[in-house]
Amino acid sequence: MSKKLLYLLGILLTIIVGTLLHWQYSCDCGIRSRNKETAKADNSVVAVPDEKFVVVNEPASDSADAETLLAVRLKLNANPLILYYEISQSEISLNQEEKQKLEGISNYLINVPDVGLTITGHTDNKGGRDDNIKLGQERAERIKAYLVQNGIAGSKITCTSKGPDEPIAENSTPEGRAKNRRTVILIK
Repeated sequence: MSKKLLYLLGILLTIIVGTLLHWQYSCDCGIRSRNKETAKADNSVVAVPDEKFVVVNEPASDSADAETLLAVRLKLNANPLILYYEISQSEISLNQEEKQKLEGISNYLINVPDVGLTITGHTDNKGGRDDNIKLGQERAERIKAYLVQNGIAGSKITCTSKGPDEPIAENSTPEGRAKNRRTVILIK
């Protein structure tokens, strides 16, 4: 290979690695600073958020960023955020891990213009099916309202309810019913 070609390849590699490291550092740095600010408020209720998210990333523009963002999306969807509820409730207290995941999802949605979010509400089988469908929808809508209040465009979020139709555990035990009272958040 010629010296010019090697020189150009070195510059290109430096730009790609620098971009990836910058994006990773910016994302981690922003999450760490928000964690310090929210460490005192571990039991905030979704219906009344205490703070706004801080966006630290620039929008993705080249293919290296697109590949990195795709990897982030796959990671978030491989371990989706699942929020659990008390009986007949649509309000929820977020723990620190759930707050961090919501912030990561929010940053992703803000930085990637052509993606959206699906929030699906589920219930146990206690009560009437129609009431459970409404409760599942209310759960999903509350999470959407929380995200919209924190900077996500409502048009990027789709809310659905499966009610009692897709249980992940047996409804014959209290533990199983508790696992079925959930909201699942996925990036689409």
